[in-house]
Amino acid sequence: MNTAQLLSSILIFVGAGFLLASIYFSLHLLRDVPAAFLAKWRVLIGLMLFFLCSYLVFIVGQFRQIDLSTELVVGAVFFGGALFVFLILNLTENTVTTIREGERQLRSARDLLEIRVAERTEQLQQALGELEKEIGEHRMASVALENTNAELLQVLNCAAEGIRVVDRNFIIQRVNRTFARMSGVAEEELIGMPCHVAFKNAACHTPDCSLEKILRGARYVESEKSLTRKDGKVLPCLVTAFPYYDKEGELIGIVEGFRDISQRKEMENMLKEMSITDELTGLLNRRGFLSVAEKHLLLVDRVEESLYLLYADLDNMKGINDNFGHDTGDLALVEAADVLKSTFRKADVVGIGRLGGDEFAVLMFSSFAPSCNHPVLQRLEQHIAARNQQPGRRYELSMSVGIVRYDPKHPCSVEEFLSQGDRVMYQCKNEKKNFAPAAGNDGGAAS
Repeated sequence: MNTAQLLSSILIFVGAGFLLASIYFSLHLLRDVPAAFLAKWRVLIGLMLFFLCSYLVFIVGQFRQIDLSTELVVGAVFFGGALFVFLILNLTENTVTTIREGERQLRSARDLLEIRVAERTEQLQQALGELEKEIGEHRMASVALENTNAELLQVLNCAAEGIRVVDRNFIIQRVNRTFARMSGVAEEELIGMPCHVAFKNAACHTPDCSLEKILRGARYVESEKSLTRKDGKVLPCLVTAFPYYDKEGELIGIVEGFRDISQRKEMENMLKEMSITDELTGLLNRRGFLSVAEKHLLLVDRVEESLYLLYADLDNMKGINDNFGHDTGDLALVEAADVLKSTFRKADVVGIGRLGGDEFAVLMFSSFAPSCNHPVLQRLEQHIAARNQQPGRRYELSMSVGIVRYDPKHPCSVEEFLSQGDRVMYQCKNEKKNFAPAAGNDGGAAS
């Protein structure tokens, strides 16, 4: 074998190695070849096997010096090479077509995606605009709600009545400043405090509790209550209560209003006192004295001591008014009332009243019989004498007095009892007038 033959065999041998590697990789990629190209791919692998076999035959023939027909070998090589190039070009054309179709589809998909992205972007921008508008509306609503809450809180705090909200568990949830001032407890301390601690009253923990009544179905509760603050001060209030519902309409507690009626109570007591009290002297007036006397006449059988009536008349009242004026006359009436109040012990007296004009009456208990020596008359004369000894007096104080005893065995009305005392008093007055010249003064007696 000459050098040319040896070199040719080496090149063919190397080419066979490349073919073998190509066959290996082609078989390895066979499972990933698309179905449309699978048949042509297999033909290409078969063609490479054909070339590999031809290379091996040629190499064996060279080494064994087998005489092969050059025309046959060249023909086979040209045929195989032409078929191989045809298959490669066909595969390449199909691949290029597939790639272009893929690029077209990709461009179409990209265009469609861009359209959809543009549409979605527009939708998102619209949604974003609507969201911003909604956020703006919510912000405005929130500001309006805050302003409304501030206004309501201001109105609540400016209310003349104390207001508090109490839940179903008797816990205070909200109060206004007026309630805090009425209760004497700071607002922040009241929140979360049991309602009966802030303002205790007799209705707490009873069926008369406003919350209990609302929970039992009452639509409105109003009552007057004397409420005790934490510092012990008692405050009379008119308390109103209404149901308190949540946004779902469920009853969750009550709203209570507290109106301080201290001044009203004081006025009522004043009017009540004025209705039975003589404005000038501070004693019971005729109505008040008759009311007190009527009650005690009914109870006279139950007491061990006797019930007496002292009927008194201020002497020379007309002369005092004529000589010194009605202001001095009023002063004399006040002085007579003071003398009567200082004469009687509180334990003995039932009531002292001015019956009208210059007439007075005292209802009292006593164990002494009515007589001129009655201890009460002696004390009264002593007090009158002490008054008359005061320096600078313009008139002399003098009173005609009569004392009568109520007889339970012969009951009578208050008016009849007063008539008895009036008669005895006038007897006293007449006796004083009859004995005035001889005595030289306006002294009194009693019977």
